[in-house]
Amino acid sequence: MARTGVKRSNWIGRVLLVDLLAGLRLTLGYMVSKTVTHHYPDYEKWVPYQRHRGHHFIKTNEEGEVNCVACELCSKICPCDCITVIPFENEKGDRRPKVFDINLARCLYCGLCEDACPADAIKLGQEYEVATHHRGTLVVHLEDLVKAPGKAGNGGVVRPATLDRNGGLRSVTRTRPKDAGLDWWSRIRRER
Repeated sequence: MARTGVKRSNWIGRVLLVDLLAGLRLTLGYMVSKTVTHHYPDYEKWVPYQRHRGHHFIKTNEEGEVNCVACELCSKICPCDCITVIPFENEKGDRRPKVFDINLARCLYCGLCEDACPADAIKLGQEYEVATHHRGTLVVHLEDLVKAPGKAGNGGVVRPATLDRNGGLRSVTRTRPKDAGLDWWSRIRRER
């Protein structure tokens, strides 16, 4: 059993309400500090850490074929039954998915499909912008899963971005920063 470090206060601390005053000091410190605003999606976009579980993607090998062997373990272990896999055998005798659909409207992003995959084919990537106006567009097919972005190599940073006016509801990172100093992550007050 894990023990947590609970600080026991003596009777003097309880009488003088030391814990209450410490909490009020922290709250008042945030009230008078500079406001931190995340300018998403027009100016900034946060790149998640590598352990973030976002939009699914499927890994491919050197020849461009998907690593998936259509064993259907991901669809069987999925608690919300959002993965549909229909296997077939190609001309070489390899078993591949004919249909591989994921319904992102039902997905919990739990990562069980990633853990169950014996071929290390399906992963949860860095993409977190999956909002849409139509529920039918949340069903992602095999071709879209192959094109989806993978894990972030250098996560936890804020990059300059702009809203993609042509493509829909996603923001795209800019190569040249428009405004310098918009990094909200560095302005957060941290306890030392």
